[in-house]
Amino acid sequence: NEYKSYLSMTSSTGDDGPWPIETPVVMVTNIQRRLGNADFLSQPGRISAPLTSNPVEKKMETISESCTFKAAMATVVGFGMGAFFGVFTAAVDPNLSGDVVTGKPQTARDIGREMWSRTRSYGKSFAFLGLALSGTECVIESYRGRSDLYNSLYAGCAVGGGMGLRAGIMPGCAGCVGFAAFSAAIDWYMKS
Repeated sequence: NEYKSYLSMTSSTGDDGPWPIETPVVMVTNIQRRLGNADFLSQPGRISAPLTSNPVEKKMETISESCTFKAAMATVVGFGMGAFFGVFTAAVDPNLSGDVVTGKPQTARDIGREMWSRTRSYGKSFAFLGLALSGTECVIESYRGRSDLYNSLYAGCAVGGGMGLRAGIMPGCAGCVGFAAFSAAIDWYMKS
């Protein structure tokens, strides 16, 4: 009963009642009336109005969307992930069982040195990979003017091919295909 009386109080135009019931046509009409032309809503990634009018927020937004910032963040996060994997693999590696030739056991200092060297090695490798992939993808995206899956494909192919070319043409091609597929799969998963 209360629901029926509520429905009779509200209209589809949204002028009466505390919570108006709007049909999709009325919603679009209201959006167009309030915002003007609403065509920009159908274009993902293209907003015509600025998101903020505060100059400090605009500056922070500009900095955080720059290729330099994205590449630096990918480098720092990559180093952190690599360091984590380095500590983990050093902890579970059976090579830390002691010196087999002399028979004396390893000390905590030896284990610490091995963990530190492995942490640095993995950290540097992951940091370089993050810097190369993120920086290349951002430069390609800026050049193309689009944010889509092809940027990941191109960046993955460029970085994987470049890394593989040190070993020859075939490893370069395999690196291109492998990194492109991996980058595209990760990008597709993150955006879906």
